[in-house]
Amino acid sequence: MVNRLSIVGVAKRVRIYIGESDHWHSGALHLAILETLRAEGCAGGTATRGIAGFGAHSRIHTASIEVLSADLPIVIDWVDTPDRVERVLPKIQTMVGEGLITVEDVQVLQYQHRAVSDVESRLPVREVMTRDISTVHPETSLHEAAELLVASDCRALPVVEEEGQVVGIVTNGDLVERGELGFRLAMLRTLTPANLAAELEAAEEGKTVAGVMTWDVVTISPETTLAEAAHLMVTRRLKRLPVVDADRRLLGVISRVDLLRTRAVAYPRASPEEVSHLGVTVGEMMRRDVPVVIHNASLGEVLDAVISTRLNRAIVVDEARRVLGIVSDAELMRRLSTQDHPSLGQLLMSRLQFSSLATEQRRELARAAGKTAEELMIPNISTVTAETPLGEAIATMLSEERKILPVVDDEGHLLGAVDRADLLQALVRSRGPASGEATSE
Repeated sequence: MVNRLSIVGVAKRVRIYIGESDHWHSGALHLAILETLRAEGCAGGTATRGIAGFGAHSRIHTASIEVLSADLPIVIDWVDTPDRVERVLPKIQTMVGEGLITVEDVQVLQYQHRAVSDVESRLPVREVMTRDISTVHPETSLHEAAELLVASDCRALPVVEEEGQVVGIVTNGDLVERGELGFRLAMLRTLTPANLAAELEAAEEGKTVAGVMTWDVVTISPETTLAEAAHLMVTRRLKRLPVVDADRRLLGVISRVDLLRTRAVAYPRASPEEVSHLGVTVGEMMRRDVPVVIHNASLGEVLDAVISTRLNRAIVVDEARRVLGIVSDAELMRRLSTQDHPSLGQLLMSRLQFSSLATEQRRELARAAGKTAEELMIPNISTVTAETPLGEAIATMLSEERKILPVVDDEGHLLGAVDRADLLQALVRSRGPASGEATSE
């Protein structure tokens, strides 16, 4: 089923009452909340500055000229789908130390985005980049950097000097290839605290970020357009770009997901004329050579399919090739016993065929050998058709936080798949060549 980006119908309205002087880290709390809502792909939020009000402390704050510096009330309105509110609201609650949050059901009669156009491609990256970024120093221990990445949703950390100048970046791939980390970040996040500590300790050996990071990092200025940033990511095969000022001080980071989100947010319920104007549908960009396993496939068959591509995922189908779900390396780690993790992790990371494992290793996985693909998969995933427009496919992928999106016919039979790289490449192609040069160093 196609998951459309729409909140028409029953929705939730969240109201957050805070003060203008409330802060989150080093910035204003109301701006931090809006940035969090944007980063989470929410439908939208509005902050309103009150002229007077009082709260729990019974102090009246007013905007009269005599008390111009008073702590004026701020009200943030956020209307969204119930499931997205349920997912994002806990993050907002941790940010509001003092204040009031209310949630109520509302009926949305209309929710219309701005029309599909190339306006967003001309926006500077400073409008959509993520500003609240964790960083590390070249002398930061590998252990500390890995812990920071595991604890966050990030897959890379800019490396900065004392004055904030960017000198490189440390990525998931750097930690695995040069840091000799035993698991990818997505897999590490599935481990028990004890197993995670053991894995990080084994990879430490006195190493620092300087010994594993990518030094030749590509950066862009805050005035680089989104179209130029997208073109640079596609041509250089990059997933993210640090944004720096003229002195190379870090201002933020723009990721592939940030760029895809600009099109998802700009996508309306497209008319045939708008789809024709966009010129790109899923059928034009999908790949047909996707890893597939039948629902009753054995663990060995599932493992071989998952490691067959760079995405570490396989689509699960029934006998008629109707899509049932997706299985990933991280999902395998979650669903199988923690006792299986060492052997399972070695197989997944080394990309060895199950049949090539030593007898003892296969024996270690024997307790899980009875599991089938259907027992190991993530069920009830959204799909798109070959006729689905580019913007709708992006919106579906981001709303489900998936890296791969199955493409099916009208009966749900698998035709192919698209991933984030495919969608960004199609997005660049639909906009045409970038009109300028980004800063690359």
